[in-house]
Amino acid sequence: MKHFKFSLFIFVFGIVLFIPYNTNALGNKVVNCNYQFTNQNDQDIELTYEVYSDGSVSLPFADASSYVNDGRTWYHSDGFSNTFYNIAKLNSSTITCPSIYVQEDDSSVTIYPNPLYKDSCTGKCYNISAATPKLSSWATDTGIEAKRVISTCTGSSMGFYNRQSYIFPYFRMFSDGTKEWSIDGNTYVPVTDAITGRINASETFSITVNDSLLNSIYSSSRPSCPTRIYRCVTETENGYSYELSTSPNQCSGDELSTNDSQEYGSNYYNAAYGDPGDGSASSEDGSVSIDDLREELEVYNQDADCNSILGSTEDENSVAWLLQQLLNYIKILGPMLVVILSSMDFAKAIIASDDENMKKAEKKLMIRLVLAVALFLIPTLVSVLLNVFGITTNQICGLQ
Repeated sequence: MKHFKFSLFIFVFGIVLFIPYNTNALGNKVVNCNYQFTNQNDQDIELTYEVYSDGSVSLPFADASSYVNDGRTWYHSDGFSNTFYNIAKLNSSTITCPSIYVQEDDSSVTIYPNPLYKDSCTGKCYNISAATPKLSSWATDTGIEAKRVISTCTGSSMGFYNRQSYIFPYFRMFSDGTKEWSIDGNTYVPVTDAITGRINASETFSITVNDSLLNSIYSSSRPSCPTRIYRCVTETENGYSYELSTSPNQCSGDELSTNDSQEYGSNYYNAAYGDPGDGSASSEDGSVSIDDLREELEVYNQDADCNSILGSTEDENSVAWLLQQLLNYIKILGPMLVVILSSMDFAKAIIASDDENMKKAEKKLMIRLVLAVALFLIPTLVSVLLNVFGITTNQICGLQ
C-alpha cells in the first residue's frame, strides 16, 4: 500500500506540474471580445476574439475562408493576433478589447486591429468597438480587471523633419474617460506623455500633443481625429522635438515646420525611417510597409518601470528575450525530469522490494522537488544577489 501511495503521488505531481507548462495551447482564457456590425449586404455580423494568458488570440474564422457564406473571402491583416494582444493587454492586471477596423468590398473582407488612415480605405469601412469585455472566471479569480474602449481613430500622418518618413498618430478613449495615444497603433501612452525614440544612430525624436489638438479630438463622447494635423518642429541637441497641433499659432515653439513643406503631413507614403535611400527595410523601389516601419522604430515606453541592462523580454534581439526562452524550457524540463527520474527510482525499489532503496528514492524525490520549485524562483534569486552587490536598479525586470 505504501508503495502504491508513492507511485500515485508521482503520477499526480506530474499532472499538476508538467502538463500546464508543456504547451502554450493550455494558456488560460482571459477575456472574450465581441463585435457586431451590419455589412453592406444588410447581414448582421458577429465577431468574437478570445484572448489567452499565453499571448494567443483565438480568431472567429480561418483566413481565406467564406466566413458567412456571402460569396466573399475573409481575411485578417498581417500580424493581427500579435497586435491585437499587445493593444488588449494594458498591464499585468488590466485588459481591454481594442477597436477593430473592417474593410469590405465586393470580393473580400479584411479585419484590422487598428483604424486605417482615412484616405486608404477601399470599399466600405467600419470602425467598431467591442461590447463590454467579458472576463473569464479565471481572470476574475486572478484579480484581472477590464476596461472598455469607446473608440479609436487616426487622422493625418506626421512627417519627420526633412525626411521621407512618417507616422500615423492614433487616439483612443475608454468608458472611464481615460485618453491615450500611440504612433504605431501598438503601444499606447497617456495623452499627456511624450513619445520618444530614435530614427537612426544619430537622430532622436520627441513627440507631444498640445491641448488645442486634444480638445479637438476629444470634444465629444467619442474621439474624432481631424484629417489635417499641424506639426510644429523645434531642433534639439540630438534631433528634433515635434508638437502636434490644430494650427501653428497654438504651438509653444515652431522653428522649422514649413521648411520641408510637410507641416500638414508627409507627402511620402512609400518611405522608410532613416535617411532616404539608405536601404533600411526597403524594397528595390525604396518602398516599405507600415509593419516594416514599426520594426525600425526604436521601442519606446516599453516596460516603463523597467531599467534592464539586459533589454526587454519582448525584443527577440535582446539578452533578456534569450534568457526568458531558456527559463521557459527549464521550467518544462525540470518537472519532467522529476517525474521521470523519481518514477524510475520508485519502480526499481518496488520491483526489488528493497526498503532501503525506497527510502533513498523518497529522499531523492524531496531534493528534486525543492530544485524544481527553485527553478521558478531564479529571477527573484538573481535580483536578490544583484541588490547584495549594490546594483539596486531592476536589472532583470520582465523575466519570469
